[in-house]
Amino acid sequence: MVGWVITWEWTGDHAKVENKIAAVLRWRLSSKIVRGIVEVLYANSQYTPSEFVRYCVEKNGKNNPYPARFADINGAPWQGRIYCGHNPHLYARIVDGLRVYKTEDGESAIIWKERPIPNHLQEILRNGRTKPE
Repeated sequence: MVGWVITWEWTGDHAKVENKIAAVLRWRLSSKIVRGIVEVLYANSQYTPSEFVRYCVEKNGKNNPYPARFADINGAPWQGRIYCGHNPHLYARIVDGLRVYKTEDGESAIIWKERPIPNHLQEILRNGRTKPE
């Protein structure tokens, strides 16, 4: 199955989040809608109520210190990956092979296969250009 997976990522145990998976969404949602969801998930989790209102509601989110952003590969935007936050931060991407399985202790867990960077963007990375020839 294909879907959007949103996970918490961090550096150092001080920023560790108990539940790594923040959300799983339908793959048909546009990257712009997912970007908005990621931004709200981050703000709802990391901001105080007053910060949430000040950063996200007032002025349509223009005060938000951590707006969700699309990935950038040598200047080429890629909407297949979305980042939001500092440490911890949210990382959203479309994945393949998404499924639920039972662990040895009987708990349910979600696994998936990461999608590789598309060929045209890999070419940009190899050659340092912002546009493929």
